[in-house]
Amino acid sequence: MRVLVAVLTTGSRSATFEQCILSILEQSYISSIELSILIVENNSELNQIVNSSVSKFTNNKKINVIHVLETKQGIPFARNNALNYAQNNKYDYLAFIDDDAYADKNWLNLLCDKAKGYDVVAGPQKAIFPKGTHKYFNLARLYHERKLRDGVMVKWAATNNILINVNTLKKLNLSFNESLIHGGEDKELFLRLTACGGKIKWVKNVIVQEHIVIERLTTKWALRRCFRMGATGFKIESCNKTFLGALFTCCFKGAAYLAKGLLSFLPYFISSKHTCLDSLCDLSHGVGFFYGLFSGGNVRSYA
Repeated sequence: MRVLVAVLTTGSRSATFEQCILSILEQSYISSIELSILIVENNSELNQIVNSSVSKFTNNKKINVIHVLETKQGIPFARNNALNYAQNNKYDYLAFIDDDAYADKNWLNLLCDKAKGYDVVAGPQKAIFPKGTHKYFNLARLYHERKLRDGVMVKWAATNNILINVNTLKKLNLSFNESLIHGGEDKELFLRLTACGGKIKWVKNVIVQEHIVIERLTTKWALRRCFRMGATGFKIESCNKTFLGALFTCCFKGAAYLAKGLLSFLPYFISSKHTCLDSLCDLSHGVGFFYGLFSGGNVRSYA
């Protein structure tokens, strides 16, 4: 079984990026797995910081570490670069992990063990907060994964902890939507995959851990992220729905998030296990859906 683990980077997270690569190199995987690591640098030209980090790992005799440059700016271009590399070099599976995360030692084994009979296997990403982070942030749903039962089939998954059957995407001629440069390209792709009959399995104990940087622990960042998630909703829903179907879905979801945001202020006042940031994020998410309807899902930046 030939497995390619792809890590996308720009060089802005050099410390966590190196920890991420090291966690892949230190995987305890069975001998039937032939592992390679692909580092897709998403810059206009090679970055010296990335080069310096990569050079620490390229002499590994057991695992091939490949460094490629994707000059088109945006996450879907970098992801498609990795997908094309996996297809052109006849890998069986393509895994993704973020450059600010690191994998448990048995991560790859668990993913591959659950892959038989499925097109995609996905797992949770556990948040690691800086010491002393206020509960206003560390209780907020935004920083945590969906709570799903182990082994359940899902319609979509994020590419922060995932294993994809390369041949399935090739047969169905599926790739990441390059118009979604500000996020949502993973959800959109997997919604199209499941609409074609693809199977995505959620495995609860396949865990990667993500460092939450202090810059993301602000109300402004959280609201921008939720607004962006809503704003790209129309493009995502349009992937396998008619225009009217996508319009109705986004109107319904936008209204539901606004209602949820208003109503969820109550638990904050009666329980210490809730944070009002959840309510604010739901309101921002709802507004984002309606903005996306009028803007066509275009947002100015990725948050």
